[in-house]
Amino acid sequence: MAMIKCQSELDIAAASTLHQQLLSALQAGEPLDIDGQAVSRIHAAVLQLFLSLIIEAQSLKVPVRWLNPSPTLMESAGLLGLVDALGLAESG
Repeated sequence: MAMIKCQSELDIAAASTLHQQLLSALQAGEPLDIDGQAVSRIHAAVLQLFLSLIIEAQSLKVPVRWLNPSPTLMESAGLLGLVDALGLAESG
């Protein structure tokens, strides 16, 4: 199982590194856990990145699970109507 721990600031500057982490995790083909507990700021582009990950993971049949999504992460995804699409609703 792969684990990605999100940084507190997920802005454009963090997107490139996060993108590489997500690609590596997908290529491994193992279930992926994303720990969103530390997120205190997230840019819409990073939410789009997560959405593309979820779509690709579904096509590859790789399970993705959110662990402890922060209130900021939930609120930001909610403002863009992405809670369900990102699978955040299942995280509790």
